[in-house]
Amino acid sequence: MSVKFISHRGESLDAPENTIPAFALSLERKSDGMECDIYLTADKYLVCNHDGNTFRVSGEKVDADVNKTTFADLQKIDVSNGKPGFVNTHIPLWKDTLAYLGDREYYVEIKRGDVSVVPVLIEQMDESGIPQKQFTMISFGDEVVKAYKEAAPERRALLLIGGEPTVTAEEAIERLKACKADGLDLRGSDNVDQEYVDKIHAAGYTLDIWTVDDPEKAKRFIDYGVEGLTSNCAAELKNIFA
Repeated sequence: MSVKFISHRGESLDAPENTIPAFALSLERKSDGMECDIYLTADKYLVCNHDGNTFRVSGEKVDADVNKTTFADLQKIDVSNGKPGFVNTHIPLWKDTLAYLGDREYYVEIKRGDVSVVPVLIEQMDESGIPQKQFTMISFGDEVVKAYKEAAPERRALLLIGGEPTVTAEEAIERLKACKADGLDLRGSDNVDQEYVDKIHAAGYTLDIWTVDDPEKAKRFIDYGVEGLTSNCAAELKNIFA
């Protein structure tokens, strides 16, 4: 199986992360898919932002908690984060990012272990008319993955695991079994080697790696046979290796 190159928060080296320009750039550059992070606002709009607040992405100018702020108030915040040419870029509604998906894959991360996001996300996926095979829900929250698979067992969900060094393959497999995940989305740590990848595959799970920008490191994981690489410059890596 050929590896997929997924644009991390869109093509976020060149455009503000988790914004329409970043997602649009990923489509223009023809990466294999895009990844985002989602929260519910205070008035229950599903929006894209990585941190639980706006401090970093606003260039440390506005510190608003996404869960406690209305969508209208979030729209007053410039999240271009100092990238030239993107002044007055704002946090988007998740459903508005779908216009830039095309026929590619979309990795959607539910943040803060917020199980309440699960039904909202599933409803908006259904309303989109986009084939469900294009969506993969990802989360660091074991309970989020479990809730998603219980609500939509036919849909793909990956458990995110980070840390340096990362957990052992055996520990990862036990967690995957418990939350009924379809696969693992793993930090590309140094202790992840061919044996590690083989153990995950032998247990019947897929394995994606995040977040890899260095071509030499990317090649190592590609040679191990992982299914996907999430990268801030996914299109560039695709051009190198695909």
